[in-house]
Amino acid sequence: MVLPAVAMVGAMMLSAHAPEDRALDVSEPPGCAHAKTMSHRLGKRPATPAALVASADTDVLHYHLDIELDPDTEWIGGSNTMTVRSRVDGLDAFQFRLDDAFTITAVEVDGVPASYVRLDGATLEVTLAPPFDTDDEFDLFVAYNGFPDDGGFGSITFRSRFGAPEIWTLSEPWFAHTWWPGKDDSVDKTTADLWFTVPDEMTVASNGTLLGVDPIVPNKSRYRWKTDYQTADYLYCIGATNYNVFSETWNYDGGSMPLDFYIYPEDDTTGNRNAWRRNLEMLDVFSAHYGLYPFVDEKYGMCEVGFSGGMEHQTMTSQGTFSGSVTAHELAHQWWGDMVTCATWHDIWLNEGFATFSEAVWYGNEPGGGGMAAYHNRMDQRRPSQVGDSVYVYDTSSVNRIFSSNFTYRKGAWVVHMLRHVLGDEVFFDALAAYRQAFEYDSATTEDLRGVFETVSGRDLDWFFQEWIYDIGAPEYRYAWRVHAIGGGTYVELYVQQVQNSSYPIFTMPLDVQITGGTGNAVHVIWNDAEAEHFLFEVGSAVLGLSIDPDDWTLHTSNQTTGFVEGPPKVALADPAPGASLPSGPDFAATITFHKNVVATATDFTLVGDAAGTIPTAFAYDAVTHTVTLDAGAALPPDSYSLHIDDAIADVAAGLALDGEITDPAPLPSGDGLPGGDAIVTFTVTATGDLDGDGDVDFADVLTLIGQWGPCPAPPAQCPADLNGNGAVDFADVLVIIANWGP
Repeated sequence: MVLPAVAMVGAMMLSAHAPEDRALDVSEPPGCAHAKTMSHRLGKRPATPAALVASADTDVLHYHLDIELDPDTEWIGGSNTMTVRSRVDGLDAFQFRLDDAFTITAVEVDGVPASYVRLDGATLEVTLAPPFDTDDEFDLFVAYNGFPDDGGFGSITFRSRFGAPEIWTLSEPWFAHTWWPGKDDSVDKTTADLWFTVPDEMTVASNGTLLGVDPIVPNKSRYRWKTDYQTADYLYCIGATNYNVFSETWNYDGGSMPLDFYIYPEDDTTGNRNAWRRNLEMLDVFSAHYGLYPFVDEKYGMCEVGFSGGMEHQTMTSQGTFSGSVTAHELAHQWWGDMVTCATWHDIWLNEGFATFSEAVWYGNEPGGGGMAAYHNRMDQRRPSQVGDSVYVYDTSSVNRIFSSNFTYRKGAWVVHMLRHVLGDEVFFDALAAYRQAFEYDSATTEDLRGVFETVSGRDLDWFFQEWIYDIGAPEYRYAWRVHAIGGGTYVELYVQQVQNSSYPIFTMPLDVQITGGTGNAVHVIWNDAEAEHFLFEVGSAVLGLSIDPDDWTLHTSNQTTGFVEGPPKVALADPAPGASLPSGPDFAATITFHKNVVATATDFTLVGDAAGTIPTAFAYDAVTHTVTLDAGAALPPDSYSLHIDDAIADVAAGLALDGEITDPAPLPSGDGLPGGDAIVTFTVTATGDLDGDGDVDFADVLTLIGQWGPCPAPPAQCPADLNGNGAVDFADVLVIIANWGP
């Protein structure tokens, strides 16, 4: 939904509903204390609201709404027949909602008058006698009439426009009861027959398929709409006035579908028609990304109404603008909001965040558009101006907070945008397809979405959902870098700090780092998850510039350079390299090169073989190259080895402990960004000539040798087929294999 301009924050007409609530008044330290505080707060989140527990006793299958609307007196009268299935044994009561502005003239269960009581201004309870058991069905008939009081953002509006009477509805979030009786529960979706009787100068737009228009004497017409798709109560609608109607046909792989447009006569221009006709292209784009439009057996429609925003009534959007972004937003809701509906208003970002994100998807894929640059530009335009509250709505008593422009729409859209980058396009869109398959024509919670995305990606995403959806804030980055010449290569050491408000968490995100060099740009990805971290990576040329998150994949309030702060030493190079396989050969010596000058002693290094045990080595350190040499003085026997490098090693400049963790798939340089952590280099030594490590010297080893034929690169450990150590893989090494042939 994109609401009228009067309810927007700022001048931009995007997914804004209402003035901002103030940020949550919380104060949470980073790290473990923050996690404990967050856990305490999440424990208060209602897993299943009480209203949903009660409503789970019944399943409303179908509505037959048959009402007359009088625009002159602003009166409504008629009936609704609800077909209901019991989900429990002994069901003796059923609750429905209808505003107390109406007079109820009849309540019947299966044609028999039933007793009822009004519980509050919106809720009534009908006595079911005798009770119904599981899977029993009954029809509840409610006849009513009166003069409605609208609620929310204008749940029902009567007005005259240039002398023409007009009626429209907008029931979100829970105001359907202000104009018709129903269960009013977004989890319990239904099909419906929707019959509307109006003066015959009015044309009625509504959900589903128009079955017919019946003349009613005197001077009235009854419009009979019907939908066989599961629909949430707040998505049923009427738009009625002196519309001009035009139609298009959307052709898709396997069929076609009508597009019906209801437009004011005074706005019926070629430009406005063409603006709405862009739905044809939008349907192509969204179907390509999200799967086929979910209501192809009926239609997609738009009816013009008197507010300047839009509302995604299922198969019939109500819209008061010809804005392309609003049109894309409301169409995207047919997937995210209508087909899959937020199960609770705590989870409204599943509707509005996805629809706002989809605006950028459209502009990034529209025919003749600007591609990914346009996508990023639109996301930047939807950047929240405030971040001090959560995407998840803890307090659903405030309609303005539910539909917060900053938190539900814009920050919600950025959550989807960031999740796309965290997972990558292929996994992200596969996960969306699985989410659709699991919950289409149903309702879902935030945790439902997380479960699907974790299953498809094979990754634990709790960290992402906790920080970006359930917690508050956004990071504020500071960064600096310097260049190192190490072993003939060029390396960049990057310092990244998060300096956001102390009440916000420290955010975990993969951050793109763009290096501008003499041979072009290169992008490295760092895993930033601490208040201050140092990263080291090799670059291919001189460094002319560096930027963090250049394409704005991560929501942040600031991203600026700062002064460089000294960081811990890291292992930049090792020979043998982690995971290397070496042939048994001449005397063994290992070299370890740090990226900066360190204080190290022989006791900081231990070489151990699985079978051979501890191997004594002679220690030497070159302070100019920052390289340690460990000389075993003899050949190593075939075995699996671990070279332990203790984090007692510290840098000379700041006395910081070694940042030594080594992990695949890019084992060096070492480190997780923080001081502390031993480095462990593992490698194997195989029998002379056993290049493939299968325990035999045979023809397979000859093939391995041929694959490395030629001069050896540096360091020599990268050239295990150089069996005689002459710096090249050649025929002399073939002779070594032959000499060692056999087990």
